Parts: sequence; C-alpha cells; structure tokens
Amino acid sequence: MIIDDEPKQRLGLQTLIPWSDLGYEVVGTASSGKEALQSLEQDVPDLLVVDIRMPGMDGLQLLQEIRQRGWKVHAVVLSGYADFEYARRAMQYGVEGYLLKPVNKQEMSALLEKLHARLVEQQAQQNKTYTREWLVYSLLSGSLDEKEDLDKLSASLGLVWSKYQIVLLDFSGIGSEEDERIVRFRERLNKICASDRNSVVLSMTSSIVLLLGRLHAGKFERERFYREMYLLAEDLRDEMNMAAGEVVHSLSEIPMSFHTARSLLDRSFFYDRGQLLTPETPVCYSMVDQRGEIPAKEDLAFRLSYYVEVGQTEMIRTLLDRIAARMVHQGEGEEEVRKRFFYLASEAVRNVPVKVWDEAGYEGGGASLFLANLSGARTFRELVDKVGDVLERLARCTNYCSRGNEIRRMLDYIDRHYEENLKLETLSEVFNYSSSYLGQLFKNETGEYFNAYLDKVRIEKAKQLLRQGMKVYEVAEQVGYANVNYFHHKFKKLVGHSPSSYQKKADLKNDGAYRNDWRSWNEKCQN
Repeated sequence: MIIDDEPKQRLGLQTLIPWSDLGYEVVGTASSGKEALQSLEQDVPDLLVVDIRMPGMDGLQLLQEIRQRGWKVHAVVLSGYADFEYARRAMQYGVEGYLLKPVNKQEMSALLEKLHARLVEQQAQQNKTYTREWLVYSLLSGSLDEKEDLDKLSASLGLVWSKYQIVLLDFSGIGSEEDERIVRFRERLNKICASDRNSVVLSMTSSIVLLLGRLHAGKFERERFYREMYLLAEDLRDEMNMAAGEVVHSLSEIPMSFHTARSLLDRSFFYDRGQLLTPETPVCYSMVDQRGEIPAKEDLAFRLSYYVEVGQTEMIRTLLDRIAARMVHQGEGEEEVRKRFFYLASEAVRNVPVKVWDEAGYEGGGASLFLANLSGARTFRELVDKVGDVLERLARCTNYCSRGNEIRRMLDYIDRHYEENLKLETLSEVFNYSSSYLGQLFKNETGEYFNAYLDKVRIEKAKQLLRQGMKVYEVAEQVGYANVNYFHHKFKKLVGHSPSSYQKKADLKNDGAYRNDWRSWNEKCQN
C-alpha cells in the first residue's frame, strides 16, 4: 500500500517502480494515516510505503499505531526532509528503509528486491514448509540463511542429483510476468514437470527458470528440447528466447549456471534465433572474415551509397556482412551496433530519388518507413537483412548494371557528387583495385589524372554558380573546396582569371547582351 497525501506522488510511485517485476502488487493507496488505518483493519499487506509528512496523522504516528496493534507489516519511509530525528524515530518502529524525495528509481528498486527475498524466506519459515521452488529461489537470489543446512534441505526435498543445469526462458519483450500468455505457459510447464523429480520450475522477473537434473547433452538433444518448449509456448513463440548455463555438480553452484544463462540472454541479439543458447553456441557471423579494423563510418557510408547508386547489388551484402562480423569480433554492444547500422542505412539512401523508391515498391515515404522499421529487428542478422534487402532492391532499380565499365560509372558518380570529399583511395576500395592501378586505368581511359579531372568538373560547376551571382567563398564551399584560397588558386590556373574577375566579366557580358537584345527589339518595334 502507498500512503501519501500528494496525489501526484501516489500516482508517480505506482508508475515509476516496476512493482510486478520486483514481485509485488499494489493493492491500494491512501492519502492520510487515518485512511490507511481504515484499510488496514480490513486487510494488512506485506509492505507499506509511507510518507512522513501528512496532515492529521503523519507517517510516524501511523507506524506507532500499527506497532501498538501488533500488525506485522514491513514499511519503507519517504520524506522530503533530510532530518536525522525523523530517521531515528522511524528506525525505532522497525522500518526497512528511509528514502528521500524525489525517489530514486534504482535505489528504491534495489531496496525492494532485497526485501522481497526476505519476505519469501519469512513466509516459508512461517509456514514451516520448505519447497523445492523456495530452495532454488533462495540459492539464486542469495537469500538463503547461512544457518540453513543445505545438504539436509536438498536431501529432504529430493534435490540430491549428480548434475545440475539452469535453463532460462525469457520474455523480455513482454512488460509483465503476469501477462496471461506467460501465466498459461507456466501452468502448462508446471503440469509437465509435476511428475518429474529431476526438474524444478519457478519465475524470476520476466523469465521462467528451469533447474534440470536430466541434462540435454549433444546437439540433437538440445534441438529436441527447444522444439518441445517452442510447441508448448504456443502464442509466445515469437517472444521467447532460451539459454542454458553450464553444467555444475553441486546445488550450491547453480548460481554460476544461472548467471551464464542470463549473460547469454543479455547478448541474444548477437545469436541466431530458433535455438537453445549455450556457452558453445557460435555467435552470428562467426564464419565470416573478421580480420582487420572497422573503417570509419563515413567511408563505409560512402561505399554503400555508391553501390546503391551504380547498381552493384552483389557488393552490398558482402560489405554489410564484413562490417557485422568485425563488430561482433570486437565485442561491440547492441546499442552501438544499432546506432552504426542506422547511420549507414540513412546515409546510403539519403540521395536516392523518390522515383527509385517508387519503382522499388516503397511508395509513400519509403526512406522514413525503411529507417523506422529497423528498430524492430530482434537480432543482428535480422538487422543486417533488413538493411541489405532494401539497399539491394534500390540498387536493382537504379539500372546501372547494364552501363559501361567502372570508369564510366566513376565519371557519372563524380559528376553527381563532385562537392563531396572524393578520393581515389576510397574509390579503389570500392572497386577492389589498388589506388595506383585504378589511377592508371582512369588516366588511360580519360587522358587525365583523377584529381585533375575532379578539379575540372568542380571549376565548371563553380563558373555556373559565379554567373548566378553567388559569393566566391560560397561557391568554393558549394563545389567541394574547404579552403577558399586553394579554390582561388585552382580557378585561376584552369580559367586564367580569378573567381571575382571572372564573375565581373560575366556580369558585363550579360549586361552587354541585354543591351543588344533591347536595341534589336526596339528597332523592330520602330520598323
């Protein structure tokens, strides 16, 4: 029960803290100590979250009244005042913790998690009934009392096995372990395991935990076990991930197996779906060449966009697979992988015309829908496939594959991307040639060196912009020269005049042409 006189605080605590994930249910709220007492007379929950400062009966007076009545209830006290006296008085009433407002989610969740373990243990001790589920949970949560004799407990509960292994079935995509689908699945699993003395089933947060004594050794056994769980999951199949920890030889070691399985699930993005994950399961792209460093993201984006624009479909998937393999090999995290591939995808399609999207079958906001769809990828391979499928489809619609040789493609690309930081070294990687060989090939085909040709294209574009009246420094930047002095030097060398001088002459020429046209038109009118 949450007791606070501020409505926003009561609502905030209900939504901020993941109660069900921590093993709790909020059964009620109260806006004052008196209102809380009235509810407690009907039903006493396990835990009260109490604000100290409330009108009428405050939090401390409420706790004092509860203790006098002999109600056994745990309490966590909240206060906006860092007052030692309040804390001291609260501790006299046996509260579990004293937290300051505004509540820190991580701090409160950690406190509630520790308290939950004690509540489970206390309930078991009060009932004087030890269950197999209680013992496994106590070992995995670290809440087993050191005074307990593990050997005697495990013997009395029939948990003395030669080997043990933890299997986790995870449904992290579902918000609550009380989701009806998970509840039904857990019930079906409990029925199957009820007669099996070599298995224990319990729930922890959004996972179902299986402790197995009859192990699934070998690939065939693991595949069979996965199929059984897959069929049993029914409407949860698309949400389920499954992992098994290592085999251990004593009950006290099962936390090791649990943490291994948990680690595998935490990295499930990097494994192919449809299998039971084990420490021996290879990550995806493990068979792809992983050698070498990952090039700068700008270089990778350039190569992908080039492949799309010139229709080199066969190179797109090869490059994406190599990037993926190297990121896996270097231990990149899921967040970094998603960011990198979203950047590459957005850059690769940035200049794709709308008509190409339409021809590829993505009418109506193709680029935005494509990028938004990437967030739904559950695994690394699915993410790569989503990017690769769309880029390959776009590349086929550019219809460049039937055009001439590589040099013709390069010339066309230069003409459309002259303002970018084009380098022969980058293009040579795209075509899988050495830069010296590609440079010589370019010279043989065009009669000019690559950089000289690029300068000519840029200067011709610059002349057009100068005639339109743009400022010299703006033109320099527009055609790909970061340094205006260098642009001035190149322009004068190729044109014979400085950019400003050329612009003045162009203006005079245009003005003279205008006067001649006006004079001719005037003479015609007089005639």
